Parts: sequence; structure tokens; C-alpha cells
Amino acid sequence: MLSQEQVLERLGLAGDEFAEGIFARCGVKTRHLDLSPDFLSRTLQGRAQQIEQDLMERSIAAVDRLGIDPARIGTVLSASLYSLGGPTLAHRLVDHYAMDPTTDKYHLTGVGCASGVPLMRLAGQALRDHPEKYALIVAAESMSGILTRTCSSENRAKVIGSAIFGDGCAATVLSAEPHAGAPVIAASQVHQIPGSLGAVRLELTGEEGYLHLARELPDLAGEELGDLIDTFLSHERVSREQIDHWIVHPGGRRIIENVRDALELDDEQLASSWNALASHGNVGTPSIFYVLKEVIDRRQPEPGERGLMVTVGPGVTVGLALLDW
Repeated sequence: MLSQEQVLERLGLAGDEFAEGIFARCGVKTRHLDLSPDFLSRTLQGRAQQIEQDLMERSIAAVDRLGIDPARIGTVLSASLYSLGGPTLAHRLVDHYAMDPTTDKYHLTGVGCASGVPLMRLAGQALRDHPEKYALIVAAESMSGILTRTCSSENRAKVIGSAIFGDGCAATVLSAEPHAGAPVIAASQVHQIPGSLGAVRLELTGEEGYLHLARELPDLAGEELGDLIDTFLSHERVSREQIDHWIVHPGGRRIIENVRDALELDDEQLASSWNALASHGNVGTPSIFYVLKEVIDRRQPEPGERGLMVTVGPGVTVGLALLDW
């Protein structure tokens, strides 16, 4: 776990006034990152083997914490921002746990922060085919793999991305049968905002990489969100006022603030998103599951309460999922 001051130092940004201001104001306090001198000295291609190993180890640790019988799993869905090639993480997990060879396995790549809702939709489809089985979701990310040393005079967009992203992994299991304390996915939807394709993109060369976030991204998300959510909820005969728990992507300070303002919420209603951002940064693909865990652990939803999951990621894609406890 690294502080923002440590990340500034290791990326060669200490003393850079622009970078220090961004790092201080972005809402992140600590992050998991591998920024050792040896790791940073490698090309992006030279890091691939280490990243592959790290993602697998984190995924195994996350799945083990679930305490489920691998024999009950009928589908494995894995996801990460960009692919390291095959076999996929899902294939490797099936092999590691000696699951049935007929286990379905799929890998979602390039969707990043918007992955949570599509993963749950795909898991729901799998459960309709095999209701007696579990669907396992594993979302893993290594932002360390694309961070390189820089300075604001070279690339301010790169500095901004370097300020918020971290490594992370989350695993969850879905079942066709209800379980005590677990929410039911009542409805879900994804929406790609027209004309916003380049607002979030992964920039990679042989020597460096970074996630480019357009300055207008938070505004794009905020402008569309109110109407999107109202239309989505109206199909379920639910209003915003009936949402007890807001599970919002911790994409950065401005993302959370724009969602807050667009939906007329307050910071207490988004405390789980703020906490996830401060403690872990934006961990990309698994981010929304970090917020969901914060909500379950800290707010302890009661039976009959509702939650709304809101993801924002490449595309620009907004994902919505209505959860019933």
C-alpha cells in the first residue's frame, strides 16, 4: 500500500506543482501499486509476465475468500481492462481449481470501470441456462502494468491518470437461489453515450502507457445520468427517492461529485464510494464491487431495502443495476 506522496516520488513527480496539486485533490489517499525501481525500469512488454502472475495470485486469493465449492460453479466470468493474451484468466482459474472441463468460461476485456453491470448480466444469462450451478465473477486489474515515470510538462493527461488508479481484484458468486443477506438483481441496463467514444481510452506504446480521461468525462456522465436513471427505474415502478443505498463508481473526485449533483444526493449517501476511492483509488474493473462491499459491511442493508449500482467507463458506458435486499 502506497501513499500519494510515495507514488509521486516513485513516478518522478515530487516537486512538480501541477502533479502535487492533482494528487492532493483527487480524493485518493492510499493505493496498492507495484512501483519498485526494478518494475518501473522494464518496458510494458517486459512487465507482462509479472502482471500475469500477479493477476492470477490476486484472483485465487479473492476466490478462496468466498469459501465456495468449485464443483458448484458452472460458469466463470473474468475481466480486466486489457488482455495479456491467452489462455484467459477464466481458463486458468478453471484449471487451477480442477473444475469440470465443461465449465463455461468467458473473459471481458477493454471495458474497465464499466465491467460490473455487464458481468452481472452475463452471469444472469448463465444461471438461466444452468440454474442449479453458480456463476463466478472475477474482476482483476493491474494498473501498475501501465504506469511509467513522467512530468506534467510532457503529458498532463498522463499525470491525472497516474494520480487515481490502483491495483485490485474482486470476486463474487451469483446463484439462482436467494441467499440470506445477499441482494437480488431486479433489473440491469447498459447505455453507451453517443459521441463520447474517445473520452476514456487506454494509450499504450512499447515504452509507456496511461489511461486518458477527457476533461469533459465527469460532465458527460452527469448530464446524461438523471434522465437515464429515471427512465430505467420507471420501468420497475421505482423512483430515486425509493433508493436506500447508492453504489456509485469511485472513478475520481469529479466523477463522484458530478453524479452527486446530477442526482441531488449528498456526500453521506455516497460515503461508500468516497471511502473506496480514498482507500484504494480507482481500481478499474473491480471498482464497483469494492463499493458494494463497503455498502454491505458499513450500511448493512435490511430486507426490503433497495440499492442502485451505477458504473461509468469506456464507451462512455453507463451501467445500472437495481438491487433488492
